[in-house]
Amino acid sequence: QAGSMPCLCTPLPQPLGEVFSTEQAQALGVSRGRLRCADLEHPFIGVYRRRDPAEHARINDLPPRHAWAVRQRLRAEEFAAIMPAGSFFTGRTAAALWDLPIPPARSDDIEVGVLAPARAVRRAPVRGSQIRQHLVQATVRFGLPTLTPASIWVVLAHRLALPDRVALGDAVLRHTRIPGTDRHEDPPLGTLQELAELTEIARPGAMLLRRALPLLVTASASPPESHLRLLLREWGFPEPSLDVDVRGPDGRLLGCSELAYPEFRVALEYEGDHHRVLADQWNRDIQKYHDYAANGWSVVRVTATLQYQQPLVLRGRIHDALRRGGWGGEAGA
Repeated sequence: QAGSMPCLCTPLPQPLGEVFSTEQAQALGVSRGRLRCADLEHPFIGVYRRRDPAEHARINDLPPRHAWAVRQRLRAEEFAAIMPAGSFFTGRTAAALWDLPIPPARSDDIEVGVLAPARAVRRAPVRGSQIRQHLVQATVRFGLPTLTPASIWVVLAHRLALPDRVALGDAVLRHTRIPGTDRHEDPPLGTLQELAELTEIARPGAMLLRRALPLLVTASASPPESHLRLLLREWGFPEPSLDVDVRGPDGRLLGCSELAYPEFRVALEYEGDHHRVLADQWNRDIQKYHDYAANGWSVVRVTATLQYQQPLVLRGRIHDALRRGGWGGEAGA
């Protein structure tokens, strides 16, 4: 602005991290004028972050759902500098910290909880809530106090439609297997027993949780797969096998399919964008489908457009593939 004094952006003291509070800065001799310099962002009253234009550009290039989750994690880091003692991240913000799949909120407000009788946080842009102690369990993630994945599932139950509720529960239970082996990678974020115990407690959305609990599995690879599994049930198809190794007559591993009907030699292959844009993945897919076909398997390739915008077309393709494989049933309306 005309007439304003130029800001002298002297280097900040080394002990200050990427995010810091006003009190931390002033304790190291940083003046209020320095805190107004353009190389700093001011996301909350009393909180500053070193500005990183390259990081902002990277986030803006992400798909909207992923960009929202990254912004939630950044805001959680920022608010942690002034977070009241005893509070923790909850709801969608906690899900973002655990990289759990949920539909993004319409705003970037973060969700912060406290245990009763403490008073809920009242500070924009924070959505504060008070939670009774026996309803949830808290832990630490990336140095930030947050709900456990199992508690996130029960807290969000009444805010999610059934397909997203199941996809979230599947993600908590997911135990990723190395294809062609009996070995698993990282352990799951929660167990079915944990979810069942939390479901038995009287709480908002308890009936919704009990409806979803029997539908959860440990081998679902992604939310679209969870959604597709529910569609197959709704359409009257047989229950598919999950995480299936497909082998040739000589025992050679031809590939691994997330959903399959081995008895009918039908594999359902969900193809996200990475299957299209990554050359190595594209070439692997071509070889895999060639090997499947050479060994009598039919592959139904599922895309987001088919599943979410043209479900009747997808249902017809699955029906036809199963009938060719010898299934004698009939899909429902």
